[in-house]
Amino acid sequence: MKDAIDGDLVTFDAVSHSIVTNSKLSLGHVIDIVKHPDMPDRDLYIFDTETDTLIETVDTLGTLLYGLTVDSKGNVFIAQTDARNDANGRAGTQKHGLAEMENRAFLNRITKVKAKRTDVTPATFFDLEPLPPNQPARGDALATPYGIGVSDDDSTLVVSLAGSDKLITIDAVTGQVLGRVDVEAVPRGIALVSDDVGRPSQAWVLNAAENTVSLVDVADREAPKLITSIVLNDPTLPLLKQGRKAFETAKASATGTFACASCHPDGHTDQLLWVLNTPIVTGGDQIQPRTTMPIRGLRDTEPYHWDGIPGDPYGGHNAANTDSYVAPNSDINDPTTSTRHLIDASLANTMHFVGGTNTNDEGKLGMLSAAEREAMSVFLLNVPYPPAQRRPFDNVPSKRAQDGFRLFHIDGNGVGRRDVCGDCHRFPHMVSTNHPTIGMDTPTWRGAYDRFLILPQGRINMVTLPPFAALAEQGIPERELWRFSWGLREEFDPVWDMVLEHSTGYSGSFARQVTLSKHALADDSAIGLLAALEQSAREEAVQLVGNGTFLASSKTRPVSLFFDGSEYVTDTGRYSRDELIDMAEEGLFIGTVTAHKGVNAGADQAQPALWTLGPIEQQNGPQRFPQLDAEQRSMTLSGRHISDDAYVIVDGRRVAGSVNARGDEVIDITFDEIPDEGMHLLQVQTPGGLMSNDFIFHVVADAEPADAPTLGELVQRRDWGRLIGDWVDVGTRGEFRLSLNWKIKNQLLELVTMDQNGPSVAFIRVDQGSGRILHTGTNHSGVSSTGYWDFAVEDGPKMTGSFLTSTGATDQLNMQLVPTSLDSLVFRVGVGQLSEIPMIRKQVARNTVGQL
Repeated sequence: MKDAIDGDLVTFDAVSHSIVTNSKLSLGHVIDIVKHPDMPDRDLYIFDTETDTLIETVDTLGTLLYGLTVDSKGNVFIAQTDARNDANGRAGTQKHGLAEMENRAFLNRITKVKAKRTDVTPATFFDLEPLPPNQPARGDALATPYGIGVSDDDSTLVVSLAGSDKLITIDAVTGQVLGRVDVEAVPRGIALVSDDVGRPSQAWVLNAAENTVSLVDVADREAPKLITSIVLNDPTLPLLKQGRKAFETAKASATGTFACASCHPDGHTDQLLWVLNTPIVTGGDQIQPRTTMPIRGLRDTEPYHWDGIPGDPYGGHNAANTDSYVAPNSDINDPTTSTRHLIDASLANTMHFVGGTNTNDEGKLGMLSAAEREAMSVFLLNVPYPPAQRRPFDNVPSKRAQDGFRLFHIDGNGVGRRDVCGDCHRFPHMVSTNHPTIGMDTPTWRGAYDRFLILPQGRINMVTLPPFAALAEQGIPERELWRFSWGLREEFDPVWDMVLEHSTGYSGSFARQVTLSKHALADDSAIGLLAALEQSAREEAVQLVGNGTFLASSKTRPVSLFFDGSEYVTDTGRYSRDELIDMAEEGLFIGTVTAHKGVNAGADQAQPALWTLGPIEQQNGPQRFPQLDAEQRSMTLSGRHISDDAYVIVDGRRVAGSVNARGDEVIDITFDEIPDEGMHLLQVQTPGGLMSNDFIFHVVADAEPADAPTLGELVQRRDWGRLIGDWVDVGTRGEFRLSLNWKIKNQLLELVTMDQNGPSVAFIRVDQGSGRILHTGTNHSGVSSTGYWDFAVEDGPKMTGSFLTSTGATDQLNMQLVPTSLDSLVFRVGVGQLSEIPMIRKQVARNTVGQL
């Protein structure tokens, strides 16, 4: 509230900022990050195990809480990291930046809470490193305390350091670090063994990224010793494994105290706001805090940031350049260059000392070698999105989810197609770039159910706003928070079901289990679930594998089973479903059947993607979904990561049909039989692999007259959208200029040329009567021009027409735009013999010779 501004906990008018103005870029507001004592955080809950009642909630423990152990006296020890995002949070009032954070994004700590049955003492903290501004020596940092155990005599804590690849021993009373030993990459779990009198003896450590188990002798608390490491079976590709290590190791930071994974644990988000070295947005006057985005499922969502800058293979405008073109900074044909750009930028900024000069083996600022960066770029690109949270086990989307797709992408949140979320949150992954009005990229809605901090600055999540404060008291249920984004209108609530069920690549059957036993089969739903899993296995959406035991009167025999589409195959025989169920009900068999992913669903195999026809980066505005009828059994749309042998899926079930991948990300899908009338959800699936996103199409009774293509569609058909922008002649870098930009998106183009004599302005639109592309213009001398453009010409759009002077003289006028690269073209113009003017993109000229 305006009258509550105190310069400490409240630095701007939240009502004006978040409700009245609600600017996406939040211009004109003084935005700070503060740790508000009333803002919910991660807490410790203490329950009575006999009654299951909550005894106490202990807060202010830390930001990310990992391992927990309890000694015999009721002392609770928690391995945790505490974010310092408020250390430089005064970006609005004091213009803070990265320098104030001192390359210490987190404090690595152990939290100690004394929990009695009737009382809880305040938490105390064991800091594992010197507190800022003091810094640990490079090799002494102890990053990301994760697994933790306490010896039986309550004397010693044994803690794994996931970011530093170490195991340490700590005095449980004083918090002093006693000893340390190197283990292998990303140690997490600990099983601590004490001797007969309770002293620490051995620690078994799971090294999650290396996929090994280390045995450490901890009998000498001050000198723990690695005894051996056991190598586990690991199918991970070596390059992905190396990339994961680089992502999760704290040697990526200048102080060695935090890793990329510190903000993105397991590819997720820490749900925090940070002031980083992001550009000041156009019209702004401060670095704006940004909420952490997940890195899961980055593929096909470039560029990778709210502000549309890191890893941009398309170019265009962004939040720092809302009114100008910015050249691409990565290769559109190699997505690893986009993740590499993101990595290089992070290592040179967020992970680096401001003013530091250390470089790696290729001369780039920051830590990590070129090989580590390259491996991480591959790893980041191949972190998959997890299965949809509530996709039904038979993979058929619920009616409410289908209604949600319709509301989100077609009808919108109001009367007259108002607020159609899908106009910006586009298929395939509910994200779009180059937003036409603000420059800020539209983030994905995938996984909204596990991101309670929403919008770029989390500006809904302010405890001073009464609606959010009331929600915070309920524990911030995600569904209720996200309902704010559609004004709490119940009619729009099915969108949440869409979010919960929207395909992220896996069948709803994936990872489901059925236990076959006399007790389990007493519940009729078990047989229904098994039948659904078998159906998915027959459609090759999952592999159905079982493990169990045959129980004979004399002895038991373990068995592994595989469902081949009709029966369960073992090494000694074949069994039908009914035979296994009969044996289970008679007590002769017990086993569990699990739906595994397919053989072609590895981390390096991308999820197929479907979207409306046109280049993925040029999508905006209403989506035009395919329509079928009795005479039209084929549809054409855009897609990638799709082969001709892909399976066709409608509303969660595989159907008879074929896929033709034409090239240039255009595919045709033909059905053997047309589905029923109405809206449907289409997917394609890599055989034995991942499924695409759900995509909308319609079936109608009779063919409707096709809408005439818009100018935008005619431009996109030949990919001439790359000609849009501002251009200058090569020779003088600006004596002659040309701009081709949308006056009305997809409907009206404005062509402006400027020479020493003055401007010429023309408008290009589709003539509704003839369907031809009409050109009308005039110049500074009153000479008018008319003609028609042909956008189907192979080497570039061509206009054929005439001009008329103020004295009545007339003659032919021709012009053509011939692209020679992404950032250069030849402008041909004249009467009869055409002049050729080589031109380059204006932004490129600016970057090479300064401001024009």
